Amino acid sequence: MSTVSTILHVYGHDADAVERALTEIFTREERQTVLRLEGTFSAVLARVTDPDMEAAYRYLICRPHEVSRWTPVLELGNRTDGLDVELSRTLDGAPVFTIFDYGETVSGYTLARGGVAVDRYISDPTWQHDDEDGNASLPDLESLRGHPERFADLLPPDTAPEDFARIVLTPGWWDDYSASTGENRPHDEQDEGATTRDDEDDMVDERDRMRCIGLALEVWSPTEYPLTQDLDDLPNKTIGPGIILAFN
Repeated sequence: MSTVSTILHVYGHDADAVERALTEIFTREERQTVLRLEGTFSAVLARVTDPDMEAAYRYLICRPHEVSRWTPVLELGNRTDGLDVELSRTLDGAPVFTIFDYGETVSGYTLARGGVAVDRYISDPTWQHDDEDGNASLPDLESLRGHPERFADLLPPDTAPEDFARIVLTPGWWDDYSASTGENRPHDEQDEGATTRDDEDDMVDERDRMRCIGLALEVWSPTEYPLTQDLDDLPNKTIGPGIILAFN
């Protein structure tokens, strides 16, 4: 079973351009190219997830959906901090929208544009902020809240930034925080496409939130975002051919 926890989406550039940009970035870092291969999705997925391949950084570049201008890049090796910014800078400032989760317990996104970080969202900003006594310490919450109005021009015409935030981003920790501070962020009504809570422990399904973020921005298509599923189960006709790049 293969899953992916970080998916970068590059706007306005095809898979070949993204490949050139990634190669340029890792060449600047003097990292050796271990493998470059193109083929059907299932074939390249099996190769790039091979545990015997000696490569710390592994990427599967997918062809965009026929109705999309976003090229997905699956990060299947070590997580690279700031890669979205470097890709944006290398590709003339193109928007790079990254969806991620950590162990399916916390999810979020980042947006790089114009070669700089523009926005960031984490579903529970306290998850990695405990002091030495185990007490939660709050980071700069406003910087992690998510501000879809900063990329309103990238949203579908019928998707308002405030609806994106209310339906997809706030359920869970942010709703609880808003309630504790008296902020008016109602969520009594269940909206179509909203992230779901588990009946047993009242927790948001973070992998489902990833899917909803992808759907809201239509980074794959207006009706589906398959890349958060078990990748081994995705047919070639759904994803199409891909390019894998691996670096040490």
